Amino acid sequence: MKFKNFSANVQNAFEHDAATFECFSKLMLDTAKGKVSAEYSKEEANTVIRQKMFAILGVDEDCNRRELRKAIRRNKIAVYEVIEETLENLLVSGWGENPFFNEFVEVKNYNDGDRNEFYSEDQTILTVSELAGNHHDIIRQRLGFGEAFSLKTKWYGVKIYAEYELFMAGRLDWAKFVQKIYEAFDKHLNDAIYTALMSAGNELPNQPQFNKTAPLSADTKDDLITLIEDVQAATGKEVVIMGTKAALSKLTALSDVDWISESMKEERHTTGRLGIWEGTRLVEIPQVFAPNDTSNKLVDNTKLLIMPAADNRFIKVFNEGEMQVKEISDGTTNMDMTIEYEVQNKMGIGVIIGLLFGVWTIEQ
Repeated sequence: MKFKNFSANVQNAFEHDAATFECFSKLMLDTAKGKVSAEYSKEEANTVIRQKMFAILGVDEDCNRRELRKAIRRNKIAVYEVIEETLENLLVSGWGENPFFNEFVEVKNYNDGDRNEFYSEDQTILTVSELAGNHHDIIRQRLGFGEAFSLKTKWYGVKIYAEYELFMAGRLDWAKFVQKIYEAFDKHLNDAIYTALMSAGNELPNQPQFNKTAPLSADTKDDLITLIEDVQAATGKEVVIMGTKAALSKLTALSDVDWISESMKEERHTTGRLGIWEGTRLVEIPQVFAPNDTSNKLVDNTKLLIMPAADNRFIKVFNEGEMQVKEISDGTTNMDMTIEYEVQNKMGIGVIIGLLFGVWTIEQ
């Protein structure tokens, strides 16, 4: 963290002490994640955060609304600097706490000294799927055995809104404000990843053997088991069945529930599906909607992915960082008196499948 690169206002507020800023940044991060520290309660943490924000703005806490409005207008860049630092830390740490990311996503960070380079060491030659822009268009290219690949990085952004009067009067909880930004950005990232994941089966070799379309029924159960066996035989690794909750629940119809244990019956009662099917672990892919369109689901509810699980982080993310907050309204342009912000972060997202896998499309 290069504290000296911050503006004079920020450095003055933290008495030119980088360690003090790091403690405050951690407090912001923990509060945004809902953690209560040994030193502060949640309410006390929010008070400390607000007090420091007033110090950055250079005004007293009891200043009137006009004084506060002027201070924010003069010093908003200094406030953004603190938010940007916290957001970047929140985003990266949030990835590490996501079970799906831990198992299937390889994340490299420029700030950690990582290089934008991913290596395919498997003999199966499959396609690299890379996302283009904010429209989740997929760019594909072949990746040979033993070939390194770099992801193209681009700016990704999400827009958020804050009520103008609440923001100016300081009645908006800063921790909640940061958390809303994080949640919006995290959703944008996950939308992109799951969209790329659903397209991964389009380039499978030997399509009839590993890419099947059929109903899930007693008549096709053996075919699904054969597909699982084929993927295991081709990779020599344990496999999991991945799909949305709706897709995975359809496997329950193929299970004879008379023999399963009481704990598995309880799991079916609470989750609507079995966590293990015929000895194969089930992994749920969260369903997500397209932005501002609840009628458009991005993850296909008819697809089951038979995916090798052992050290198979096939989704690649390179976080170049440089997160920034851009104000694109002055609070008077919009009729509802809102300020519009776009949080931007530079990264590359792609899917590099080096291990053979299977796809079962559930025919209705």
